[in-house]
Amino acid sequence: MNLKRSKSLRAFAATALMLLTISVAAAQKGTTINRRVQFPRGRTTAVLKGRANWGASYIYRLRARARQTMIVHITGVPTFRIVAPGSRNYEALAGADNVQDWTGELPRTGDYQIIVGHANDNYTKAPYTLEVTVR
Repeated sequence: MNLKRSKSLRAFAATALMLLTISVAAAQKGTTINRRVQFPRGRTTAVLKGRANWGASYIYRLRARARQTMIVHITGVPTFRIVAPGSRNYEALAGADNVQDWTGELPRTGDYQIIVGHANDNYTKAPYTLEVTVR
């Protein structure tokens, strides 16, 4: 193999490694994934499964009405916070910040956000099951 081709292959390999490193880092930290919660027809509960990357946020959005009751439970390492529609600075509902269980009456009508994440870097991809009920 000639020297010019060898340098080209090394440059290509270095670029590919750099891109792979950047994409893995982006997938693990600072990434936000948005998903709309879909309730099965005739049901008031949705069960969502996922794997939370350390440092990433997973935002589940759902529409609910004022005075409905919401029950949220998550299993696994991740925790969640619930943010009401129109909330400033992603302020959580009372008692719904960095928790694994929450039940409460919703204060207003609109799109609520359930933000799932985890800060335990011992689990780079922590599996979780999120159960959301709205009545």
